[in-house]
Formats: sequence, C-alpha cells, structure tokens
Amino acid sequence: MKRSFFSALIILSALLTSINSWSAGTGSRNESGNTKTVNVNNANIAYRIYGDKEGIPIVLLSPLGSSMDDWDPAVINGLTRNSPVVVFDEKGVGSSSGKTPATIAEMATDAIAFIKTLGYPKVNLLGFSMGGFVAQQIVETEPQWVNKLILVGTGPQGSEGLSEVGNKISSIANLPPEEQFLQSLFTPTEQSRQSGKESFARISAKKEGRDLPLSQEAFVAELTAVLGWAQPDSAAFARSTGVTTHTLIVAGKNDLLVPIVNPFKLYQAMPNSRLLLLPDAGHGVMFQYPDLFVQEAENFLKN
Repeated sequence: MKRSFFSALIILSALLTSINSWSAGTGSRNESGNTKTVNVNNANIAYRIYGDKEGIPIVLLSPLGSSMDDWDPAVINGLTRNSPVVVFDEKGVGSSSGKTPATIAEMATDAIAFIKTLGYPKVNLLGFSMGGFVAQQIVETEPQWVNKLILVGTGPQGSEGLSEVGNKISSIANLPPEEQFLQSLFTPTEQSRQSGKESFARISAKKEGRDLPLSQEAFVAELTAVLGWAQPDSAAFARSTGVTTHTLIVAGKNDLLVPIVNPFKLYQAMPNSRLLLLPDAGHGVMFQYPDLFVQEAENFLKN
C-alpha cells in the first residue's frame, strides 16, 4: 500500500500543474451559474446552480483533481434543459475553504451536509470517477437524500486496477496538457481523439471568473482518498446489493483508469441498475458522447 501510494503520489503531483492548465484557453461558453458560497461545517463551500427549471436538482460530484470549471459545458448545458444542475467544490478545493478530506467517507459526509444546507429534501446525484465513489458512499449510508443515481467511469470499493492509476498515467506526465487530457480520458482512435479535442476546447474556453485550481495539499488529500478506496474490500459487493436506489451506470469500453470490469460489477450487484456501455470510449465517456449521455440521463431521470 505504502509503495503504491508514494509512487502514484510522485507521478500525479507532477501532473497537477499541467492538469490545472487545461483551463488556460480563451473564449466563452454558454453558462448562467454564478459562483456563490455557503457555510457548511465551518467551511465556505463554493457552488453554482445552472438552469432555470424547477424540480429535483442534479448535484454533480467531481473526479480527482477537478474543480467546478473542469466539467464539460456540453454536459451541464444539456442537463439544464430539464433540471437545475448544482456543481460545487468540496472543502479545500478550488474556491472553497477548509481542509480537503483524505477519505471517501468524509467527502460523502461533507456532500450530504452541503445538500442539507441548501435545503434540498432530495437530489439526483451524478458522480464521475472519484465522484462516483462518493455517490456510492452516500447511497449506502444515507439513501433517503437521493432520488436517482448516475455513475460514470467508476467502480465499487476495491476496484480492480484502481491502485495502479499512477503507473497507468506515468507515461504521459511530460506531455502537453491537451495530450494528457486525450490519452487519459479517450482512446487512440481518430474519432475518439477528435471528440476529446472538442471537449478540451469547451472546457478550456472560459477565461474570466474561472474557478481556482487545486492546491498541492488538496490534490494529495484527494489522491489519498482514491487510493484508500482502491484497497480490497470483501464486503463491497454485499453493500452494493443493498442499494435500492435506481441507478444508471455509464462506462467506456476502453477505460484505462477504472477498467470496465468494475462498473460491470456494480451493475451485477445493484438490483435497480442499468448499464450503458459505449464503444471506442475511455474514462471520459460522457465528454466523448455528451449529446447521447444527456439524452440517456434525461430518459433515466424522467422514467
């Protein structure tokens, strides 16, 4: 555990500056959410609410190393057609104050406190990668707050291959930011890479009012949480079988960071789940197919 942790830490920390510079482009994008803050457990949590629709909000739970502006606008804008969308920075991340939790369980506790503070009796959760770990923890411990659950590029506790995340991306540590983005989230095919370039351009477009990048301390805490989730857990399958929340699981067939065996295990375990497996797609499956993803998510949430 210690050896794999420190090797991944060295590699991923070296990537932090480049990952944050994904957002260095210029231009504009269609978004209406203004950054606000709310005090949650003695920390000022930064958040935005997009869209003017009423109804159960979709709360986005972010992946490792990401702040509010690292979500693809095509996904956010699409989802706001039928629902308000809430995105936030956890403690110590981006524009939020406080100390970033170093366990998934603590992240889930903070997310629930944030939802309660905003006064929502129920929400729909969309968890991407690490955010999917947090979402699972929430529905396992306090499912009464969740109407429906969408999991993207994620897996159960003890996910196969997750502890090797540092080794998997070590070969791209010195590449330009766009190439890191492409190689970590998309497949090598021309079509997938082109979709990745388009997603990168959308994410990078915002210039003014952009969220702050992660600090080294926050990134290390998140990485610690992810590697903790990667540790084998013989009870994970049993806990997943007890989740009755209706769940849509979305995965790319060629995901290198969270291999496809992991979302398939979730699908096998969760009694009220459906699995959407997309071809020629990697970890960034919803960024590669934003229109299809939004359509599937909308249908799932409506029905």
